[in-house]
Amino acid sequence: MIASIAGGIAAGVSPVTLAEACLARIEARNGQIRAMIHVDAPAVLESARRAEREMRNGLWRGPLHGVPVAVKDNLDVAGWPTRLGSRLFGQSPASRTADCLVRLQERGAVLIGKTNMHELCAGGHANPWFGKVVNPLDPGRGTGGTSSGAAAAVAAGFCVAAIGTDTGGSNRSPAAATGLYGYKPGQGLISTEGVCSMAPTLDSVGVLARSVADTRLIAEALSGRTLSTVAPVGRLRIALCPELAGAAVDAAVSDAMGRWLDRPDVDLVEIRFPEAAALREAGLTILLYEFATGYTDPILASPDLVGAAVRSFLDLGLAISPESYCKALATRQRFLRQMPLLMAGIDALAIPTCPGLAPRLEDEMTCVNGEWLPWGLAGGHFRRWANMLDMPALAIPLPLPGTLPASVQLGVLPGQDARLFDLAEALTQH
Repeated sequence: MIASIAGGIAAGVSPVTLAEACLARIEARNGQIRAMIHVDAPAVLESARRAEREMRNGLWRGPLHGVPVAVKDNLDVAGWPTRLGSRLFGQSPASRTADCLVRLQERGAVLIGKTNMHELCAGGHANPWFGKVVNPLDPGRGTGGTSSGAAAAVAAGFCVAAIGTDTGGSNRSPAAATGLYGYKPGQGLISTEGVCSMAPTLDSVGVLARSVADTRLIAEALSGRTLSTVAPVGRLRIALCPELAGAAVDAAVSDAMGRWLDRPDVDLVEIRFPEAAALREAGLTILLYEFATGYTDPILASPDLVGAAVRSFLDLGLAISPESYCKALATRQRFLRQMPLLMAGIDALAIPTCPGLAPRLEDEMTCVNGEWLPWGLAGGHFRRWANMLDMPALAIPLPLPGTLPASVQLGVLPGQDARLFDLAEALTQH
């Protein structure tokens, strides 16, 4: 999609026209979808006009020049408030822009606005201040989270791509619900300077977009690195690991995943991870403890400025002892050392991104083989392994009859982000 937009711009389509179209869609539909919570139209149009002037003067910054991109409300953009989907931090504008977004702007991207999210990345889908984000694919469904508005903004055409964060699956979850690609990089690839942390051990900045190519292009801009290799993909050995999910999967999801992987150039193997429960428990301990470390003081100073779900989340974190936290960190390190051995000779893991299709808007439940189960609680089973094991992961949509897609995620060993995109490109081209 970005390539076609860049081609249109090269042929004379104005970045201002693109920005105006996005703003018009936001004006028409955001009241119902609630994806955007801050849009500074004059600033957006000025950015688009600047891109147009640069192009007329012969300065072309690349395929992102003039392309509208939305930003989750926990990344700083100078002059815009960073509220984290909450009232806790008020309306004061940020003094600087997050490092990764500076790189994006240097490539010419136009930031279209800030997106709704689960409050402080800890509250539920019913944000008490900005409302539930509605899935553009089906008004009776939500998008999951915590990058809920970022996914909805892309799916609704409010932007071409969006920048979110992923601490326990927060990019991949809403990508799965909305038929998008959701990328979680390996830690350290994309700077988190200027990003409000939830749990520093697990935090990452990622991308929500409509194709592998778009996702890779945005990730390269954010990281300042080329994310492709010269090695041919060839025959692939992909591992299934049911224990890492450790929960039931709806037949529609498992069948779609089976069909997608059933190809002559893929050898499927099954690997064991008998300590998956210990991995999940350690991940939750780290998440809760580090959130409490960062947010106890401001929340306790103004408890009425956060919702009940955030206060409950904080209480869970405060109940964790430093000893339990240190033990969880040690558990993580042990598993990090084990993964290269477990993945020897394997190109990627393939694990369902979610147990079912997009959750109901009313209660964020998803149907798994006839039983309605909480969508949010699935995060620890289906997605947090990638954060705990520092594995780059990409959620990939799997079309199904009807409006709602299934999703599979590929995961590779730390440092193999470029290889991940190469594999995903090969697997989605046919």
